[in-house]
Amino acid sequence: MMEHNAKAGWLRPLIADRLTPYLEIDAARLQRNLQHMQQKADTAGVTLRPHIKTHKSVWIAQQQRQLGARGITVSKPSEGVAFVLGGERDLLLAYPVVHADTLTELLTVAQQYQARITCIADCDLGVAAIAQAHQQHSGCALSIAIKVDVGLHRVGIDPHSDAAVALAQQIKQAGLPFAGLVSHAGHAYGAGNAAAIADVAQQEIILMREVQQRLLAAGFTPCPISVGSTPTALAAPVAEGSEEIRPGNYALLDLTAWRLGLCTPDALALSVVTRVVAVNPHFAIIDAGSKMLSSDKGPHGTNASGFGIAVDEQGNHYDVLKLSEEHGFLQYGEHTPALGALLRIFPNHSCAVVAQSDHFVLRHQDGTAENMDVQGRGKFI
Repeated sequence: MMEHNAKAGWLRPLIADRLTPYLEIDAARLQRNLQHMQQKADTAGVTLRPHIKTHKSVWIAQQQRQLGARGITVSKPSEGVAFVLGGERDLLLAYPVVHADTLTELLTVAQQYQARITCIADCDLGVAAIAQAHQQHSGCALSIAIKVDVGLHRVGIDPHSDAAVALAQQIKQAGLPFAGLVSHAGHAYGAGNAAAIADVAQQEIILMREVQQRLLAAGFTPCPISVGSTPTALAAPVAEGSEEIRPGNYALLDLTAWRLGLCTPDALALSVVTRVVAVNPHFAIIDAGSKMLSSDKGPHGTNASGFGIAVDEQGNHYDVLKLSEEHGFLQYGEHTPALGALLRIFPNHSCAVVAQSDHFVLRHQDGTAENMDVQGRGKFI
């Protein structure tokens, strides 16, 4: 069993007012997290365009907008549809499009509700597909940003090449507005600590400004820079030269952020409330398995030894060592969790856990709670 400090924010009341397992979001912690990132953006004079793939909640997106966020970032077109229907009117689709029909539903809904859509591209085929989709929905306000690979090596043009200039010329020829440069330094999760993550953030802006200078020299102006990742946003000051930041995980945070030294336990807003359903000489068994917690051990290069930390009402901690579909296996030592006891699990990766559930419980400081929908859940297209 891992050693943890219950006094540092792990211990929270467990209220037996509904069936387990369920997602719970601490309203006060959520609000603090949202305010902290908005204040950071405001102080730096940049736009905060949060990535909603973490919480997938229209209500949380509304809270972010009320605090000052301008626009949102979404992962898939169907996710974008859910948020346009939920009231959002300025969306960045941070996912590569290579087939025009992929955008049909999103552009149809965006045109109906007069929402602005920005797509990303890193190849000729992507620009052509987006342009073709726009021809069928010419009334939609659509622009294209160029995705730059700053080290994750997932999607993006080579920042040391002239690919950005060629793509910008193709975007212009297609008659679509050029929205600038977009990056995601997701490899920062594998950097190991806050200082190393800050170095990743510095390298990211150096590469982005190099690409920007090539575009400016070729006559493409303005050419704004948008960067996005919770680790870089928390570990370093907002980089000079960026106009927009797009963190997502910051809203809820998780054990990955804690292990990287990016937050304290009292910032962990998301947990899974579960119940002990069996105890044997080997494990304590809970009613939350991989269908609730996911089997994700952390994003981009992180790899935790288990699937979360469970905390009981006395502040005892138990590692979630393994999962089956409907059960979790807890390692216990001198403190044996009681059969039927409630436990709170802090997961490794909040984004993956929220994606498993249709609803979450929003818990207020006075103990009251309300059920909230996860509108972006199950949006894979």
